[in-house]
Amino acid sequence: MITYRATLDVPRELAQYLGRLLHADRRERGTRAGARALTCYWHAVFALCWFRENRDVAALARDHGISRATGYRYLDEVIGVLAEQAPDLHEALRQAQQDGLAHVVLDGKIFSADRLAEKTTSAKGE
Repeated sequence: MITYRATLDVPRELAQYLGRLLHADRRERGTRAGARALTCYWHAVFALCWFRENRDVAALARDHGISRATGYRYLDEVIGVLAEQAPDLHEALRQAQQDGLAHVVLDGKIFSADRLAEKTTSAKGE
């Protein structure tokens, strides 16, 4: 096996901020200190690597010394923590109105849809 060092091109402050969010989440869950495989900071770095590089979770988990299952669980926790920080649709629209914006670009899924379940018909109804 070859060991190498790599540099993640995100600001250290971002990893520290995310680490603080994870620390607060762990406290809220009642997680005991030292009970996790990664510290909050390295948990944040793990997730930022995945977001930035879109790497295979199993390989990324191995590089961080955790199992594949733990890697997926850690990613799920980070996504949940970050999602809690985002405003909901009504808050975002209210803020856009207060800021006097003429247009708003919404990126994401607003409602559930299953286009694959729909039957395609022609204009004649066939």
